[in-house]
Parts: sequence; C-alpha cells; structure tokens
Amino acid sequence: MKYFIVADVHGFYTKMNKALKAAGFDKSNPEHIFVSLGDAMDRGEQPEKVLQFMLSIPAERRILIRGNHEDLMEQAINRRYFYSYDLTNGTQRTAFLLTGKRVEFDALDDLRRHPLYNEYIANCVDYHETAGAIFVHGWIPHNSYPKGFNTDYRRHDYVEGWRDADREHWEAARWENGMESWADGVREPGKTIFCGHWHTSWAREVIDHTCTHKTRDPADFAPWVREGIVALDGCIAWSGVFNCYVWEDEPLPGQSK
Repeated sequence: MKYFIVADVHGFYTKMNKALKAAGFDKSNPEHIFVSLGDAMDRGEQPEKVLQFMLSIPAERRILIRGNHEDLMEQAINRRYFYSYDLTNGTQRTAFLLTGKRVEFDALDDLRRHPLYNEYIANCVDYHETAGAIFVHGWIPHNSYPKGFNTDYRRHDYVEGWRDADREHWEAARWENGMESWADGVREPGKTIFCGHWHTSWAREVIDHTCTHKTRDPADFAPWVREGIVALDGCIAWSGVFNCYVWEDEPLPGQSK
C-alpha cells in the first residue's frame, strides 16, 4: 500500500491538491491511502473544498488525524463564542467561511449542525498505526512537567501505554513539537512517527544548526526525516510550502487500511 501523507493543510485546498497530484495520488487507486495529520482548516480560504475532498475519498482509504485546530473549533462551538486567539489562529474565519454567517453565535450554532463539518469531525482519530508507522498530529502522549511551552523546565519521558491515553493527554500531545520530543528520546521502538503541527525549519535551526532566523538565512520547510520520525509541516500560511510524503507500508493485522 502507498500512504500519501499531508499535514496542516489549514484550508489551502489548491496547494494540497497540487502536491498530491505531483506525488501521484489517485483516489480511485485501491492501493493509495490518503492521510491527513490534522489541522485541515483555519488560515486558508478553502476549508469547505478541503473537507469535501477528504470526505470524497472512500472511508477505507482515508485516515484523518485530529489536530489542535480541530480541538480549538470544538471548544469554540461548545462555549458559543470566540477567544482572541481564535481570530489570530483563523478559527473564527473558518466558521464564517463554512457557514456564510458573520455573527459568532450564529456561525458556531450553524457549525454544530453543519453536515460536512460534523462528518469530518466524526471521522477524525487521535492516531493511526500501521505495520511500520504511527500517524499523529503533534506527538504521542508522554510525561511532561510542567505544562506549558517553556522547554528549560520540561521533562519528556516515554510512556509505554500511550495508546490508551485519555482525552486530556491526547489534547496535550497535539500541541507538542514532535521534533523536540523525538530529540528528547520519546520514540516508539520499531516505528516511524509521522507528525505535523510544528514547522520543519525549527529542527534545521535548533537541532541541525543549518539555518538561523536571526540572520535570515533561507529557511528550509521540506520534510524533516530521521530514524523514527518524519515531520511534515511546511508552515503553508507563512512559507507557501506544502509537503506530501509517500510511504509504502502494510496495515496491521485485521486492519482494512
């Protein structure tokens, strides 16, 4: 089977479609599996086309991973109003684009009943595993203390039972910088973890030391590939780079994909 993996589409349907075509994806080919690593919406102008495309792929040949932006939208729908970060993250704009409404209460209430959006959310999963790979958004759940983004005080420990993590731990994992967690040793033996969420140029600056934003050296947003990890977020909204990675693998025993 060939897995065509994209990450952080963020509503850029045209860019995604172009990358998939360049990679040779054919949604009518029974050997082709489409994988989205989450954050399908927000920031781009084509969220409806993105969702329509993803759901047009037969269910047995699509894998839709839930991202932190899917969480953000669900949280906004549940409280019926937006926070300021929903504006900067593009969540509000996505709600307006999908519903055609410009009042937040109306848009969020419409989304609660929106057939396309709800079908997409219902098909999202925390992770998917094949014989040789694990697909996630940020990273697999692990021990991290304290919560937050201050890496000076961060402790990453692998958790063997991460597959059975509860909702809170999966939501936290979706915010993780997978490249940082990988560098800290949080890995799944015998597997390659595919992740998005954090732009790949980060690893080239912090881990590889091949570019620095301070000197404005050319940033490289291509897939970052090392043993046990393939990071794919090209930071499409900022860089214009959209990555599609092709991975040949087999489903786990008993899986249809």
